Parts: sequence; C-alpha cells; structure tokens
Amino acid sequence: MSESAETSIFAFPKLSDFNYGSWKTDMKVLLMEKRCWQFILGTEKPCSEGASDREQLAYELRKQRSYTTIYMGVERKYQALIADTEDGKTAWDTLKANFEPSSRARLASLVDDFFSSRFDVNEETIGIYSKKIVEKNEQIKEAGFKMPDILVCFQLIRFLPPEYDNLVQILYRIKDEEFTVDNITKQLITESGRIQLKFKDENRVQSVTDAYTAGGRNPEEHRQKQENTATKSYGSGTVMDPGVRRNRKSSSNFCKYCKRKGHSEDGCFKKKESQDKSFCTEKIEVQID
Repeated sequence: MSESAETSIFAFPKLSDFNYGSWKTDMKVLLMEKRCWQFILGTEKPCSEGASDREQLAYELRKQRSYTTIYMGVERKYQALIADTEDGKTAWDTLKANFEPSSRARLASLVDDFFSSRFDVNEETIGIYSKKIVEKNEQIKEAGFKMPDILVCFQLIRFLPPEYDNLVQILYRIKDEEFTVDNITKQLITESGRIQLKFKDENRVQSVTDAYTAGGRNPEEHRQKQENTATKSYGSGTVMDPGVRRNRKSSSNFCKYCKRKGHSEDGCFKKKESQDKSFCTEKIEVQID
C-alpha cells in the first residue's frame, strides 16, 4: 500500500517531526469517536464475569482498535517505536516520551511562542484566538511549568485591535475574582459581536451614500432639485416650468357663464352669441318705435 493511500484513511496528517501538538489533539478526538479513548486514559473497566461472549468480543475489539488506530496514524519511519507492543496506552505514552520532551529548551520555545501570539483580525475570530492562547498554556503546563492565570489573562487582551480599547480598560478595573480566563473570553466574544454589528451598520450607510454618488448627485442635491422642480431661472428672471405653467393655466381657465373649463368668461363664445342676439333685438324695437 502506498503512503498516500495510508494517509487517505485519516482526515488529518500522520505524526511527523513537527506536528505532535496538533496530531495529539486530532488522534484523541478520533479515538473518542471510536469509543477507545478510555483505554488510553487507563479508566476502561474490563467486562464483568457474567458478560456474554458478544460483550467480551466487543471489548477486545475496542481495545485492539485503540492500538491499531494509533499505529496507522504514525509515519512509517516512526512505527518502529511502538511496534513491540499491542497496547494502546503503552503506544500513546511511548510517542509522548519521544515527541514531547520537557527540556528547558522546549519550555523556553513554548513560553516565547505564547507571549508572541497576536490576534489577527483577517485570519481568526476572537473566540479562536482565545482558544489558541489557552492551548498554548496547556502545552507549557505539560512541559513542566504552570503559568500563572493572571499572565494568561494579560496575554488575552495584550495585542487587540483599537476597537477593543474601551473593553480592555474596563477589564483592567474589574475585581480580582472576576479577572479569569473564562470571564475575559466571554467578554471578548460579546464585544466582538457588538463591533461586527457596528461595522455592518456603517457599511450599510456607506452603501446608500455610494449609490447617490454613483448617480452623480448627493442626497442634498437630490432634495434641492425636488424643491426647485416647479421653477427654472432664465437670465435675471424666474418663470414657471412649462409643464407646470400649462397645468396651472388649465386649472385657472374656467368660464363662469357656461360652466366649462378651457376658456375664461371674456372669451366665452356662448356669452358673445347671447349678447349679439340681445343687441339685434334692441335695435329692431327701436326701429319699430
């Protein structure tokens, strides 16, 4: 079987020279998923005397799986380290002794890595950053040194973006019993949500402004144009817009004589016709007299 084929059965890289920290976590989760992790901890109880053959077989298969899973998760050149055992816990402890030394050089490297950690807004969330700090602290503890909790708290808020300045000042003033890793992590996650909502609202307002700008006018110009729609300036005088003027003329020309729109009483044809008839009648009466 090729090396690539062996790797394909795992969702994570096999144990190599430089990935023991991440491999240990990934392998732990895999063994838990296979119901074998208790064998590694040494807390798995053997079957009772009255257990059935089926239960005995299931127990033995899980115990063997705790070893075979670890063995297949190691690069071939390191499998010889655990080839002389068939016990999962023994294999786990052997790999730990070889890949996780507790020397002072190792400890110095871990401490330096811990205090060099910075929050990258573009690469991770504040929750992931907090988890990373806690995991690095656990690695230091496993190397033989216990970091004071107050230093872990300081590192959590040490290299944050300016948006967190107000919260950081508040955290520096809280009571000692509240200045804990769990509490600070919760406060940071809550503040992160507030900051994201603020940025979202600001981007929405900016989008509206950009839409007006792309159209060649800003909101104030748009409002001013609406107010000045009815009038236009020609030279030194101001006249009504032709369309508005036409509408106003149509509404103001109402003949009171014939009760119709479109002309005034002075230009009413019916009134003029009535006046002409009246004039002719008066003229005839005068001639008769």
